Amino acid sequence: MPETPDIRKTVEDNRGTLKKLQLKIPALQEYRKLEDIRAADQLLRKQISDKLNDSKTKLEELRKAMTAKNDFTNLTIVGSTISKIQQVSGVIQHAQQGSAGISPNIRIDEGVLNKLYEYDFDSVNTSEQIFTTCSNSMSDYNSGRQIQDIASQISSLLDNLGMSWKKRLDSVENILVTK
Repeated sequence: MPETPDIRKTVEDNRGTLKKLQLKIPALQEYRKLEDIRAADQLLRKQISDKLNDSKTKLEELRKAMTAKNDFTNLTIVGSTISKIQQVSGVIQHAQQGSAGISPNIRIDEGVLNKLYEYDFDSVNTSEQIFTTCSNSMSDYNSGRQIQDIASQISSLLDNLGMSWKKRLDSVENILVTK
């Protein structure tokens, strides 16, 4: 699996003239840097959420195949797993970013935003594992693997991602203190 690039660098490299000008003005320099980190983090979280949504699509295909084979006994298990993916995807997509506004109520510096990005970056691998497992679910099912085992594996990965995300949120809550 190729290494995921650091989106912060891409955002910096794609700064337009106005953003580059903001970096030269002391009063706007910090604001511009923080907004760029937030933009990179938002792109990263969208990537994770999209990967989870693609995983959901793979499980929906599995559910259709099960129905076509008149295998109705485990549809609930697959449906529950699909719901869990949707829930985790929504939490990640709409997670708190930390405001870097010109005059925010709570001061969040570059180190804090970078820490948020690092937490989110670590979630990329787990979302890839979930997608791979969901992508393989059809062939696993057709080769005789039990649906309960497939769903359990996916659910375990989702639990890991959820715990990692909770750790991120706990970290943010501990960080959000004004000086």
